[in-house]
Amino acid sequence: MHFISDTTWWITVSVAMAATTLPTFLKSLRLFPLLLIAVLWLAAVISMATTADILPALAGASISLLWGLLLMLVSLLFSGLRQMAKKRYG
Repeated sequence: MHFISDTTWWITVSVAMAATTLPTFLKSLRLFPLLLIAVLWLAAVISMATTADILPALAGASISLLWGLLLMLVSLLFSGLRQMAKKRYG
């Protein structure tokens, strides 16, 4: 587990997490922006695999995907609450 002290691994994990954060800021989920985001995420994971190894790349990919899933669920929850409040009080 020497990759935990590797700065380049942390930078690429940060880039991958930023890439998975981007869909939460989109108003509508269209195919082209999602493909660009997926290419950016895949480039970060491939960079992790080439600089560290396959195990750190899998760890970074899973961390970033879980982060993106969590943010997407929170975003959907808050947008649903806003829509519900608009229907009730609007």
